[in-house]
Amino acid sequence: MSYLYGDSTPSKLEVNFIEFLRDAVECCVQVLLADQRIAEGEAHTRALETATAAEIDRLQKMGALVPKALEGAPVGDPASATARCLAEIVRSAAALVRSASEQESANLQAAITRRDAEAAVERVVFTKALETLLIKHDLPEMTSDTSIALVGGARYACRLRVSTAFGLDAALELEVPAGHLLERAVRVDRLAERLEVQVPEMAGWLHKEIKLRPQHLEKHHLSAFSSGRAGSTLHLRLAPDGTGAGYDVTFPDEGAPIRLVRVDEQQKREESFDLQEVDAPKLSALRDKLAAAVSERGRHRTKIVEAKLDGEPLQSHAKPTLLVERLIAVLVPETQEIAARSQSRSELVLRRSLAGDRREEIFLSRQDLKLKLEPLNDRNRALFDALLVEGGAPAPSREPPPAPPPRGETARPSTPVASTSPSRLPTPLYGLPPLSAIPKATLGPEPRPLERPSATALDRPPPVAATGEIGAAPEDKGSERSGPVAGS
Repeated sequence: MSYLYGDSTPSKLEVNFIEFLRDAVECCVQVLLADQRIAEGEAHTRALETATAAEIDRLQKMGALVPKALEGAPVGDPASATARCLAEIVRSAAALVRSASEQESANLQAAITRRDAEAAVERVVFTKALETLLIKHDLPEMTSDTSIALVGGARYACRLRVSTAFGLDAALELEVPAGHLLERAVRVDRLAERLEVQVPEMAGWLHKEIKLRPQHLEKHHLSAFSSGRAGSTLHLRLAPDGTGAGYDVTFPDEGAPIRLVRVDEQQKREESFDLQEVDAPKLSALRDKLAAAVSERGRHRTKIVEAKLDGEPLQSHAKPTLLVERLIAVLVPETQEIAARSQSRSELVLRRSLAGDRREEIFLSRQDLKLKLEPLNDRNRALFDALLVEGGAPAPSREPPPAPPPRGETARPSTPVASTSPSRLPTPLYGLPPLSAIPKATLGPEPRPLERPSATALDRPPPVAATGEIGAAPEDKGSERSGPVAGS
């Protein structure tokens, strides 16, 4: 099933990456927490070693003071009670110091043993956390091989081997349920009623020469089978328990001939030979049936058998945090792509089309990811910073819109216009302060009071121009106003 990004554009994802990301982060957190506890235990024992060494040094110095303190004490005859008492005091002090020092060393060794035992338990967490992830998911660009092997002549052990480009190799056990083809030893005639191939053999009494003779393989039993990138191999033996004589068949890449190797009773292999071209389809059909039976078990993973990082077992790896760093590096590109195409800064979103005109949305909150990281220390938490880069459309503003201006007034511009006078303050948008709150220095000189014109001037009619239009009044120095006109 293909998935869409949060903006409904198509993606190349065929799996639920959101679910994989959640489980992968949980795996990384478990590995880092276990590593933190191991580091804390080692730091505790180092501090204990320093404290124990200092304590033993103080004990020894104290023990050395006793003989010095008793030097020169009058003891009389060497056989006197005083001499015997002094010698006993010195011996007792030395014994007490020795006993206390040994006890301190024993306590330190017990703490180291306890630390190592706890560390061994914590190291199991590394593979368990990886097991939980691999049972449920395939890692990006992971390659896998499947194989089965007859165990005790009774059942097949079915395994999946996986490897990644960042150095992780693991083997997982696959479930073989009751009633499955591989539940018990398989004879070839259960898959191919008749299987005859031409095999070269040495023949002739006097003149030895190699001739092709028919061999019936339908009575052989399947002892082992593997299928992967390098091709497939098939082991056939006569005995039901996988022993006895038989053949090993190798199926290389497409175009190369199938090769057979004869195996004797002691499992000694002879020289291999190419299968006749006419017989190739018969063994290829047998291979395909077995590959189908094994591959359909590939999703039924039960437990991890082994895990290695750079060839070193993960459980005893010197730096298991490398697994976390490399896994996060694999997750980052697709996570950031999903974040950039999500329509919310706080979520990673994928969609997929359902029947008809319906779509399903899958999301992961960034806050949920951050909560998973809370138990980690600052250094380990910083490893996930690249996964938490915000993207998507900006969140809508929650600020209320500005209040409209009072009725009857025009809205003032949102950007105040600078005054040409340095002593004038720009007019604020709303809420003008009272004049009493503004310093007088900023208001400039007070305006002159208006002069009331005389009654004669008021009664005088306006001058009329020669053209008969109303014109301007003749120049009158008494009508000039230095202040603002009232009502302007």
